[in-house]
Amino acid sequence: MANTTLLYNVTISIEPEVQEVWLTWMLETHLREMLATGCFLGFRFCQLQSTEDMGPTYTVQYELADEKDFQRYEKEHAPGMREKGLKKFGTKALSFRTTMNVIAQGALRDQ
Repeated sequence: MANTTLLYNVTISIEPEVQEVWLTWMLETHLREMLATGCFLGFRFCQLQSTEDMGPTYTVQYELADEKDFQRYEKEHAPGMREKGLKKFGTKALSFRTTMNVIAQGALRDQ
């Protein structure tokens, strides 16, 4: 991950019947469009392993340089990005969004 102090986390529960189409859209379109906003340093896209009760569930952690970039994303880009997903998948892809402050990060090689 980049040297960031703020993460924008989006957790998405997907209906199984649209999972493959949604994954393709995320990887080929949405994630690229998110980075193209210029608000994010990078991202981490993950699938939750234990989703028996919820169905397929994914999370994207977008790395931000600072709060100003997040506020710019929310004001200038978020409404349109959310509308695209809603228009394409409706209630078959439900999202929950949070922001998180990074307290510390590292890697084994840093030890």
